[in-house]
Amino acid sequence: MEGTAKNGRSLTSYDHWKGQSRYRKTGKILTPMNDKDFINCMTNGVFKRENYRPFPVLLYYSAVRREEARRVTPENFAIEKALRFSVGKRLKHGIETPPLFLPLDLPFMSELLDLIKDTKEKKPLFPFSKKTSYNIMDQAGFHYSHYCRLSRITNFFLDGWTIAQVHSWTGLSLTALNYYLGLVDIEQMGKSLMTKA
Repeated sequence: MEGTAKNGRSLTSYDHWKGQSRYRKTGKILTPMNDKDFINCMTNGVFKRENYRPFPVLLYYSAVRREEARRVTPENFAIEKALRFSVGKRLKHGIETPPLFLPLDLPFMSELLDLIKDTKEKKPLFPFSKKTSYNIMDQAGFHYSHYCRLSRITNFFLDGWTIAQVHSWTGLSLTALNYYLGLVDIEQMGKSLMTKA
């Protein structure tokens, strides 16, 4: 988007995005997506390039931040009985978490595996900008990348994983995990009302 600001300065595409929130279209979504929603977006969503498709796959299954995903190279992965994903130092708190183990038979995992195999050594799997990563997620129906993170972490708690286990997976602080746990409690409290009605 090109244009002119009130002060006469020319606007670039980057200026258009300055100060924009990832929530500008849909608002902040607090209800997690489930596997059926994920499969629906992957099946029916719009992907302008085939190599964009593995991006939401990695985000949804691993719960990494967008920037943690954008920096990964083939060296971050080992294909064994499962896909071993060494995230490296986590953003914000700098914690190094243990490698994440992602089953190879998960829906659409083969697309991520193919991209890992096809990407040259020490080159990023996802060499696109923050704006492009936002557009990929939005056009495919995932709204924004953090929605995958919120969904995976919340679903871990709904599945009965403990705070310590989710902390080991995500590297999040206890304060941050309490926020996600609160979302789970609210959802479960609402469901408990349906059994009484």
